[in-house]
Amino acid sequence: MQSNFKINCLIICLLLSLTIGCAPFGNKTRPRVHIPPGLDSTTVVVSSRMADGNFVSSRHEKEANELTGFGKQNLARVDEFWAYLELSVKKETAISENEKQQFDREFTQGAQALKYWKSLAKNEQAAKAALEQCLIAQHHLEQALRINPFDKNSRMLLSVTYYYLQHHFGLQGNHAKAAEILERLIRIEMGEHELFRLLGENYLAAEKYDLALNSFNKALNVMIKTSFDAPPDTTMIFHYTYAMGDAYARGYDAANAVETLKIAEGFARSQQELSDVDSYLKWIQWDSGNIQASEIWDEVLALETSKEYPEMADACKNLLPILTTTNARISVMHKLAVIEFEVLGEKEIGIERMHKVYEALSGNGQQLDIPGIRSYLDTYGAMLYRLGIDALERDDKKEALAYYNKAVSFEWDQVAKAYYEIMSLLWNNSEKAISYGEKALAYHDGLSEQQYCNLMSRMTRAHKSAGQYDQARMYFNKWKQCQE
Repeated sequence: MQSNFKINCLIICLLLSLTIGCAPFGNKTRPRVHIPPGLDSTTVVVSSRMADGNFVSSRHEKEANELTGFGKQNLARVDEFWAYLELSVKKETAISENEKQQFDREFTQGAQALKYWKSLAKNEQAAKAALEQCLIAQHHLEQALRINPFDKNSRMLLSVTYYYLQHHFGLQGNHAKAAEILERLIRIEMGEHELFRLLGENYLAAEKYDLALNSFNKALNVMIKTSFDAPPDTTMIFHYTYAMGDAYARGYDAANAVETLKIAEGFARSQQELSDVDSYLKWIQWDSGNIQASEIWDEVLALETSKEYPEMADACKNLLPILTTTNARISVMHKLAVIEFEVLGEKEIGIERMHKVYEALSGNGQQLDIPGIRSYLDTYGAMLYRLGIDALERDDKKEALAYYNKAVSFEWDQVAKAYYEIMSLLWNNSEKAISYGEKALAYHDGLSEQQYCNLMSRMTRAHKSAGQYDQARMYFNKWKQCQE
């Protein structure tokens, strides 16, 4: 115990001796505070602390002003460059006459500022020159603000520089860099909701959906809180709320996307805005909020438009296993069946797939309330009719009759054609031939003019064979009218 105490005392003494020995080299005498006449030390110290938090010394201020000057000169070149493109000023010394004519040709197509920026981006040399000046201005103005962070002029010029830079990077597709610049700009100017909107759009393009959502939310809040002279603009509330719903959807948060878009719908002021919300909600809910499936379905439709049918069929087959609703499955199966039947030469596979669609539509013996159900039935009926024709060409009347009988078991737009063919197949039985002929007449809108006239001729002969002469005469007169 005493031994430990002695050791501790020895260590403390050693440290004290080292501290005392190093004091002349390591410690500096603290300067005394200068007290101007008529003031006391407390006032001077308090004032000094206030100064440290609000401005810098004259030497630092002068140095900052010099750097600001450099930045202002470079930024002025950019201002002149863009002002010329917007035809607001003309300076003969800015660029050559040939270059002016070239710019005039490129930019006559549009009068809006954004179109000028997009046209400029196509001119690689001009775009690089403007970007270089912006970067030089950024460097000097940031240096100035490091030295004197209280200079309003430097802050304003740096804000303008940042705005130009984010335009450049955005047009180049470098949305991550544009967002970085906008984050800096917002630190300088937090009262402009449009800046938060730009930030949100760049984060959307960069697929950073949480950050985009946060930015649009801030844009909405800033817009509402800075509407001092009038109530907040409901048009802007719609756009920002809609953008938030879009961000939720892109991040696969279907529940919040639907909820937010319905809020946006309440602020819609035009039929187009209402239509936009309605279309988006239907897209999200195409497979009951399975947004990944909705995206793949868009790809399927794009492949169909570009007539890339084998790729489209593969996309449909890959989509089917991830679907969650009957409606979505039926839509995809119908699309795939048509491609198989009509394009890929896989009629048997296509008709079998449409048979499954028909069974799904007629679940429990009752047709379901499914959007587009009539088009599905029309497709199935047309396929059955076509296969019946194919069977007749092979002289397989029994199979043809089977296809036609299935085709007349439900209503579709050209069901009369199937009745017409059955009448021909059952010609030896006058009673049945007449029965199917009458059913064909009931849906005669689905027949061609030639088929309709032929049907009148057949009905004449069938009634004559059955001894029904009055009816035969009536159909004979209708047949004569067809020939006129």
